[in-house]
Amino acid sequence: MARMKKEVRSVMMRFEGPQWAAGLEVLETLDRAGCEAYFVGGCVRDALLGRAAHDIDIATSASPERVLGIFPDALPTGLKHGTVTVRRSGFFFEVTTFRQEGGYSDGRRPDEVFFVRDVREDLARRDFTINAMAAGADGWIVDPFGGESDIREGRVRAVGDPAQRFGEDALRIVRCVRFAAEFGFVIDEPTWDGVLAARDQLRLIAMERIGAELDKMGGGRDPGRAFELLLAAELPERFKSALPGAWLASLRQAASGARGCEAATAPVAKTLSDGSAAAEQAWLAGGPARAQGLARHMPDTADADLRWAALMLAGGASSEAAEETMKLLHYASRRIKRVTDVIRLHISLQASDSGFEAWRRSWTMGVLDFGLAAAADWMELFRTQRMREAFDVPDALHAAVPEWTAAIPAVRIPELAVRGDRLAAASGKPPGPWIAKALRELLERVAMRELANDEAELLAAFLHRYNA
Repeated sequence: MARMKKEVRSVMMRFEGPQWAAGLEVLETLDRAGCEAYFVGGCVRDALLGRAAHDIDIATSASPERVLGIFPDALPTGLKHGTVTVRRSGFFFEVTTFRQEGGYSDGRRPDEVFFVRDVREDLARRDFTINAMAAGADGWIVDPFGGESDIREGRVRAVGDPAQRFGEDALRIVRCVRFAAEFGFVIDEPTWDGVLAARDQLRLIAMERIGAELDKMGGGRDPGRAFELLLAAELPERFKSALPGAWLASLRQAASGARGCEAATAPVAKTLSDGSAAAEQAWLAGGPARAQGLARHMPDTADADLRWAALMLAGGASSEAAEETMKLLHYASRRIKRVTDVIRLHISLQASDSGFEAWRRSWTMGVLDFGLAAAADWMELFRTQRMREAFDVPDALHAAVPEWTAAIPAVRIPELAVRGDRLAAASGKPPGPWIAKALRELLERVAMRELANDEAELLAAFLHRYNA
C-alpha cells in the first residue's frame, strides 16, 4: 500500500450551489445515521481548482446494504463494487463504501474488492494525488498524499509507486496525459518514467475506453498539448489497435516545429540533451514556443468534432484515414461523417486553382457535395487568423464564402424546380441512372447561377444538352 503522510487539514472547501447543497444533505444524513461520509476524488480536486462540479462522488464507511437502508429510494447500481446511487433534489450521487482492491491480473480491473473502515485506505487505491483527497461536511480536506500541494505546484503525481498504479489499470497512463493537459500541469519525473515503462500495457485496454479519454482531451482545455504528450511517449502506436502511422508521423512533425530539433520527437523524453524527463515536461508546460506546436492548429471552439478535424488536417490525414481513426476509437457514425465531410471540403478547396472564380466554383461544388452543415463547420474551424495562418487558408477566401453560400439558389436535388419524371417524359427515354446524373448537372448550373431555378428554363437546358 502507498505510504500515507500525515493528514493535511489546513485547507477548507466551500460548498456553493444546489448540487453541493444536495450532496451535503446526503453526507449529513449518513452522519446522523452514525456513518462516516466524505466527498471524494475529482469533485474535491475541481473545487480546489475553482472549477464547476460535474459528478460529485461520495465515499462512506457504511456498507451498501446500510446505505440502501438509510435511503430507501436509492438505486443498487454497483453493489459488487460497493456503489449505490442516491437521488437528492434532482441530482444523483454515487455513494461507495470505503474499499481496497486486490490484484489486477488482466491489467484492467481488480480481481477482488474488499471493504475497509478508514477513508485514507480508500484514498490509497486511487490513481493520482490530485484525485486522492476527501472532504467532510465541515469542509476540511483529508489529504494523506499531498494532493493539495500538487495542485498548488501544478503537478500530476501518482499515488505511491507509479509502476503499481499503472499496472493496476493501464488506462491511467492516458488519464495522466489528459490531466496534465486539462489543468496545465507538469507530470512529475517518476510518474513520467512510469508512463514510459508501462506503456506497452495499453494493448490490454479496449479501444472504446481509449476513445473516451481521447475525446475528453479533444474537448478539453489544451488538446494540442495532450496530443504532444501522447506522441512524446509514443502511446498511440501502443494502443490495442494502433492509429494510422502516417498521420501520427505528420502530427509529430507539426508538434516538433516549435523546438526545431530532432529531440522534439524522441520516443523517450530522457534522450533530451540534459538527460532529464523534466526537460520534456518543462517545454510542454508552456512558454512562447508553445504557440508554434500543435496548439496553433487548434480552433478556439470547445467543439470536440472540429478539434478532431483540425488534428486530422494538422497531420495531413485523408478523409479515409480520419474515418479509419475514428472507427478504431468507436465514435458514432454521425460524428465520423461530420469530421470527414469538413476534411473533404477543405481538401477540395486546396486542390482548386487560386483565384476567386476557381475558389467560388470549388466552394460551391463542395457545398453541393458535403452540405451546408459542413460549410458552416469549415467557416467556424477557420474563423480565427491563427487557424487560417496555420493551415494556409487565404483571408480573402474565408471572407468570401459566406456570400457565396448565401447566393446558392439550391443545394440539394429536391430543391430544383424540375423533377426526374419530367426529364424522362420530356426526353422520351426510360427512367434510369441517367436521371440522377442529369439532375446533378442541372443543380451545378443552378448553384453557379448559370441557370435560373425555373422548371421551363431547366427543361429547355436539359433538352438542349440531350438533343445536342
